[in-house]
This record gives sequence, structure tokens and C-alpha cells, in this order.
Amino acid sequence: MTLKINIMLVSILVAIILVLAGITYTYTQSISRHTVENHQQALTKEAAKMVQMWLDHRFKLVEALADTLEDLYLNQGQDPRPLLKMTMAAGNFSDVYLGLFNGTMIDGADWYASRDYDPRTRPWYKRAMEEQKITLTRPFMDQGFWTMVIAVVVPLFHNDQVVGVLSANIILDTLQASVMDLRIGKYGSAFIIDSQGTILVHQNKSLMMTTKIQESDPALSTFGSYFPGQNSGSFSYRDRMLSFHKLTDTGWYLCTNVDQEEALALAKNTDMLFAMSMVLKILGILSLLFFITVGGSALILFISKNRFEAIVSGKDEDLRGEIIRRKELETRYRTLFNTATNAIMLTRNGVYIECNQKALDMFELAEDDIIGRTMLDLSPGTQMDGTATKLKLTQLEQSHAHGGSDVFKWTFRRADGSEFPAEIGISTLTLDREMVKVYSIWDISKRVNAEQNLRQAQKMAAMGEMMSAIAHQWRQPLNALSSYIASLTPAFYNQMISAPFIEKLVREADAQIQFMSRTINDFREYFRPSKNKHTFEIMDAIQNALKLVKPQLRQNNITLDIELDDANDPMPILGYKNEFVHVLVNIISNAKDAINERQANSPDRTVHKLINLAVFKNSDELCLEIKDTGCGIPSHLMEKIFTPYFTTKGTATGTGIGLYMAKMIVEKEMKGHIHVENRYTGVMFRICLPLALGGNDQRETQ
Repeated sequence: MTLKINIMLVSILVAIILVLAGITYTYTQSISRHTVENHQQALTKEAAKMVQMWLDHRFKLVEALADTLEDLYLNQGQDPRPLLKMTMAAGNFSDVYLGLFNGTMIDGADWYASRDYDPRTRPWYKRAMEEQKITLTRPFMDQGFWTMVIAVVVPLFHNDQVVGVLSANIILDTLQASVMDLRIGKYGSAFIIDSQGTILVHQNKSLMMTTKIQESDPALSTFGSYFPGQNSGSFSYRDRMLSFHKLTDTGWYLCTNVDQEEALALAKNTDMLFAMSMVLKILGILSLLFFITVGGSALILFISKNRFEAIVSGKDEDLRGEIIRRKELETRYRTLFNTATNAIMLTRNGVYIECNQKALDMFELAEDDIIGRTMLDLSPGTQMDGTATKLKLTQLEQSHAHGGSDVFKWTFRRADGSEFPAEIGISTLTLDREMVKVYSIWDISKRVNAEQNLRQAQKMAAMGEMMSAIAHQWRQPLNALSSYIASLTPAFYNQMISAPFIEKLVREADAQIQFMSRTINDFREYFRPSKNKHTFEIMDAIQNALKLVKPQLRQNNITLDIELDDANDPMPILGYKNEFVHVLVNIISNAKDAINERQANSPDRTVHKLINLAVFKNSDELCLEIKDTGCGIPSHLMEKIFTPYFTTKGTATGTGIGLYMAKMIVEKEMKGHIHVENRYTGVMFRICLPLALGGNDQRETQ
């Protein structure tokens, strides 16, 4: 074979190689663009989920309020304003209000409408009546606060008839802040449009409610006919990519807008496709150089040809499939990892090796300040239950040394030194033949603060009744002191004042003063929350509770009996003593009210007024039964009595949080359980708590 023929064959071979390289490069770029679109749509979907969760929380609050109003306001005629105010605070609404079919307006923010104001003509009222279900309005101007709002509205039913509309306003800036907080790369943005394309929420406020997305840019003119009727999709224009996802039950779309180069960078954390395209470019350059020097390298070209054919025929398809599979897995993992609403942290041998963006935000630290550190480094010296952090962490590591999953509470420390409570879910997996622990962390500061506020609110609600009891207890010693002082004048004029007379007078007056002082100390101790768990005798807690309620029971002629299996047998429990006293005071006070209600409902006969406390051990538990001879609990209300804000006394005398707090203290904080049932006469509450074992628990200091 002549040199000329060799050169021709090699030239043809190189040309084929260049063509194949170009085709493969183009196909790889197409796959890369498709992967970028899927990645951007996944980011948009996760962002839409976050906004949807934000809206669903407020939907549930409004639906629960509507059900409560139908019972308490429409059926029982109670004032709805306290419930409207509580819902405003719980959902961070700017206003919660009722518009009735007769034109009446009831506002939770104490805004009083003008005489010519008719709620039935307002857009929020018409929207609810059109949909006949819970929904959102378009943004409108709130006449009470003169700001743009959207409203969660729901028709209010009574006896299967619509009697009005319940509406809760969300200031548009609040929703805008939630949407603008979404991170879409460095220069990307998120915004919300309606089904017509009108911009509802955008970082450029001048576009809101005035501009349609298809009119904001000439390159988007065809977008208005593209997205209606679709739940999600992507639209490329110029050098940008717009992705959208429909929000359930709203008719709105959450959109993300990002530069295509930035979207490509976001999708290429470990971009094997990008590496493949670069390899093919280099191969083309080498092939071109090889073509120039082909005259002296015919043998090398034939060897390269055979090698390339072997790769193309045997491995190219497998390599392309593996690249696509790994890229999709990496994209899915990164999307879920970085858009999770909770902090996720991975440890190997107790040292953090990876964390997501939520963890950085939660601890207010950079990634380098977390990776390589331990859980002890990010925690204060003492946990919320008073246990040393180092000791508790050692116990935790021992209990999970061989894997498994668990959920527990922990106290962390932020970069500024502030502490916050968290709930942690721990699970174990194997990576690279090594055991790795995955920590899912939720900041529960708001929930803990709300529970503390509820507990203190219940105590404050009882303060008025306690003050009345103290005044009743003090009346007799004050009368005695008044008599002692009044006796001094006649004793002086009758020359009866002597040393024994003065000593007796001082001794009896001091006894009365000491009695009043003890009453104040008991009252003050009741309102002081326990900071740490400690072991205490259940009879001590019962005696403290009886000091507080006995004056009220005596005033109402109610007898209280205590039954013990063995008075000398110790009965220690672990928990918060003052909070447990609060549980007992609440249940005994409710029993007193139930007995008085039964007597009021039966004025013609005498009710046996009795409360019985029985304490006994049951295996490794300590049980306390509180029985009364009151009016009992209606069977259809039994399942609701532990629900927050539910009360059978009416809003004038009851808050509806006492039994809810009792259940939370007994079951969540002291790991016991509480049960209630009706008896032949009255009600029985049974509280069972685990006995404190061993002597290592922290004892109460007097």
C-alpha cells in the first residue's frame, strides 16, 4: 500500500473521528441542558413546597377557628373577639374578622367600621361566597390599616346554611419576605404570579399588581400562552431560564428566574457531563494536530483508530448511561439536602463532616466553623434539664454505639453565644464502609416559649381566685390583730398593762403574723417555675397543693380525703415539682367547680361535697387518682377536654388551657400518662408516673 493511499485512509479516518466527536459533543450538551432544566424545576418545586407549607399553616388556623366559632359563637352565643385575637397572634395575621349575612362586621383588631361600611360588598366576602370553600383573595387595600393584604377566607356555616364569611388578613409584605428569602443561586430571584400572569409578589414592588409577566420583557411575550393549564415547566429566553410550579388551591404560580450560565453552574457540582465535553474538545484538537503530522504517524493513527472503535463500540453507551444516572442522583440529593426546612448534619466518629445551608443559618456559622467540630463544641455546658452536656453526650453515644434511630431534645449554642432548644432525629447509615450518623435538627424555640407562656398564663388565670382565697384566710388573723390593738387603750386606763399581759399580747399577735407570712410563702412558691428536673416525694407536692386550695374548699364546704397504701413507704418521682403542683391545683379546682355546678343545678337537694385523693404503687409506676362528686363531663366533650382553648366554663371564667398544660407536663415533661373517665357520680382523673430509680437523680434542695 503506497504512502498516498495511507494518507488518504488516515485523512478519512481523522475526518470520521472529528465528525463523531462533534456529534457526541452536541449530544452531551443536549443532555446537559436537559439536566439543568430538571435541576431548576426541582429547585422551583421545593421552593413552592416551602411557600405552600407557609400558606397551609394559616389555612389550618382559619379552618380551626371557623369550626370553633360555629360551636362557641353561633351555638352558645359567646363573644368571638377573644378567639379572633388569639388566631391573629398564632398566625401572625394583621387582622381577623367576621362579616355576617346581615351586614354586621366583627373585627379582632378592634377596628370599628363606618356606618356605610358593608362587608357583603367587599372583595374578600364575595370571593368566599363564590368559592364556597377556604381560599385566598387577590391582593387588596385593607381599609383598617391602609396597606396591601391578601386574605384567607372561608364561608361560615350554621345548620348547613351560610351565615357569613371569616377572613384573616396577611400583609403582602409578609408573604413577600417569605418568597424573597428563597435562595436561587447568587443572582436568581423568586416571585409569584396569578393564572393570568399578573405579578403578585416580586422584589421590584413597582411591578406588583400592575404588570403581567409576559409584558415585563419583550422576550417573554409568548410566555402568557405557554404556562396556563400546566402545573410546572421551564421557559428559556435570551440568556435566562424561567421555571414555574403551581401552588395548590390558589391558582397562583411560584416562579424562579435565573441566568442560564448560573443554572448550569448550580447543576454542575460534580459535573461528569462537563468533564466529558471537555475531553471530547481536547480529543478534537489532538485529532486536528494528528492530521497535520499524519505523514510520519500512520501506525499511531491506526492504533488510535482501533482503540477509539473499541471504546465507542463497547463502553460509550455504558459510560453515557452511568454519567446521566450519577448526575441525576447528585442533583436530586443536593436539591433535597439544601432546600430542606430542617438542619441536616452528618458525623463520623462524633465529628461533623457535612451540613446543609439550614444548619449554617441556624447556628449562624460558616461551613468551615462547623466541619471538623463536635456536638459538644456547639452546645452550652448544661442542658435544659440541668444535666451536664458532656455527661449527657456520653450517655447518648453509648446508647447509639451500634446504630439505630431516636428522637430527643437538646440545647445548642449559636455563634453569638445565645442558646436555643432543638428537637433532634438521629439515624445511622453506612458510607464508604464506615458508620455515619445523620442528625435532623429542628429549632423549637417558638414552641418551647409558647408552652412556657401557656403554663404561666394558666397560673395567672388562677391568681385572681388565689388572691380571693388569701383574703379569706387573712380575715380572721386581721380581726384578731385588730382586737389586740383595740384592747390596749382600756387596759392602759384600767392599769391592767403588765409584763405578762404584754408578753401574751405580743406572742399571740406574732402567731397571727407568722400564719399570714406562711400563706404568702406558699402562694409565692406556687408561681415560681422549676428550672431543672429533680427527684421529690409525691406527698410533698400534694401537701403544697392542698395549702393553696384548702381555703377555697373550706369556703365551699367541700371535704378532701387522702388515701395512702403505706404512709411510711417512700414514693419518689422525677420531674418539675412546682409544675406538678400546678397540675394538682388545676384538677382539684376543676373538681370544686364541678361540685358547685352540680349543687347549683339541684338547689332542692343537698349534694355530698367530697374530693378523694388516692395514692398507690402499680409495679414500677406511682398512680394518683382524684375523684369528685361533681356534675361529670358530657360524653361528647370527653375527647376534647385536653384540647387547648377548649373550656366548658365559658370564656368569662375559663381559659381552656389548664388541662392541656396538665397533659403536656405529665406526658411530655415527666414521661407519664393522664386519663379521665366519668363515674356514677362525678369524674375520676388518674395520673401515673414512673418511679424515680437509684440515688443519682438530682434531689430537691429546700
